[in-house]
Amino acid sequence: MRGSNGAGLGAALFLGTSLALGGIAGAQDFAIKEYEDGGIYEGTFKDGKQHGHGTYKLPNGYKYEGDWVEGEILGEGTATFPNGAIYEGTFAKGKPNGKGKITYPDGSSYEGDWVAGQIQGEGTAHYPNGVTYTGTFVNALHDGKGRMTSADGYSYDGDWVRGIKQGQGRITYPDGAVYEGGMLNGQRAGQGKLTLADGLTYEGGWADGKMSGEGTLTQPNGDVFSGSFVDGKRQGKGKVTYANGDIYEGDFVADKRQGKGVFTGTDGYVYDGDWLDGRIAGTGTVTYPDGTVYQGTFVNDLANGTGTITYADGSSYAGGWKDGVIEGEGTAHYANGLVYEGSFRGGKNNGQGTMTYPDGYSYVGQWVDGSREGEGIATYADGTVYKGSFKRGQRDGQGEITMADGFRYSGGWRDGQIDGIGTATYPNGDIYEGAFVAGKREGQGTMRYADGKTASGIWNAGMLTGTEADGTAGGAAGETAGGATDGATDGATDGAGDAATGGTAGTESTGTGN
Repeated sequence: MRGSNGAGLGAALFLGTSLALGGIAGAQDFAIKEYEDGGIYEGTFKDGKQHGHGTYKLPNGYKYEGDWVEGEILGEGTATFPNGAIYEGTFAKGKPNGKGKITYPDGSSYEGDWVAGQIQGEGTAHYPNGVTYTGTFVNALHDGKGRMTSADGYSYDGDWVRGIKQGQGRITYPDGAVYEGGMLNGQRAGQGKLTLADGLTYEGGWADGKMSGEGTLTQPNGDVFSGSFVDGKRQGKGKVTYANGDIYEGDFVADKRQGKGVFTGTDGYVYDGDWLDGRIAGTGTVTYPDGTVYQGTFVNDLANGTGTITYADGSSYAGGWKDGVIEGEGTAHYANGLVYEGSFRGGKNNGQGTMTYPDGYSYVGQWVDGSREGEGIATYADGTVYKGSFKRGQRDGQGEITMADGFRYSGGWRDGQIDGIGTATYPNGDIYEGAFVAGKREGQGTMRYADGKTASGIWNAGMLTGTEADGTAGGAAGETAGGATDGATDGATDGAGDAATGGTAGTESTGTGN
């Protein structure tokens, strides 16, 4: 007896053939007769034919005991077949016909309708694997309406064709999942609805037992996808509405966002562009809740490569990005009018770059972490030019400054002021060579005046100790140098402090993922 489709039921019953055995002259109530094929009949006869009640046995193990009519098995009886199967029920023309029950050696059984030795009509079959089928049979196969149950809790109630689930039906799975819809060749097909025990539901197209075509998938957490499926996975165009209100609409490949798509967050975040393997990748545009807009390339949800970001305050940056942070070569325009063009690292001016201010100040040179650091040239709004070393945004080390009024200095600097050994040339032609501290002549030095005089010695606070005339001239020169220092320091520091640390494009979460 075959598994759940009952294909083997009744196969042995053809042995119970109609018997028209040789007659016995005259009528007699009971007799035993042995036939040429080895068969033996014990029972009643009428007009030379088995009639009434009798038992017939064959050498192959077949045995029938029951009713006979004019040499034919007809009525109620029990047949035991060579394979060990036992049939109890009605017979006609030597075959099971009407109502009957057959039990097989493996424990399987069928009870119900029979036609000409075949299981046909309504009945119940029990299979050795614990499966039970109750419904319609055609040629011993499930065909028509029927219900099948198994010991593990699986059940199917619906249409059958030639032993196969086909048509419309309802399946209850051992884990509590329920499917209602079309079936083809034993698989879910056509339109149907699947509800899992955890609350997941899918309603739509099916093929070969898998979600296929257009459908709607609702996750237990409330996420809802409506769109195209292939082989049980989201594939093609679709829309996901997440439980928190976020929405993704676009392409899917192998159940992940891939291709072109738009993600809209409830907070106002919007991404429109390329996706790969469920993440933002390729070229796209992000609009942030505060109005900031980034347009460029992405890798793994972060700005990578080249892109342009425009902030809500009007500032902008165009250039390189790495892992969502400004990095590489680019140009930044600030809301206060500053423009920086050059290298960035970690979102700050770093490397070689040029900063230009609205008032005409500019700096061309090296930067570290957003501050002027290393060699550079600063040009001030009044025409003053400084060329030399910077440290922490201030003139520091060796440098040369030329001011619009003719003052020039070449030498040491510290914290933005003339400090150390150097040479200062004043607008009136005086030249001082020696030590400076905090922008004033301090220590050993020599002043060569324009009129040819020379004063050499120890200087204190811009004056040569003990020389009044020299001190007066020197004091004025010292204040001039100091003034240039203060002006340059303030202008450059404020600008460098506004280094491009702009927002990280693409780092905002895209919500609930795939």
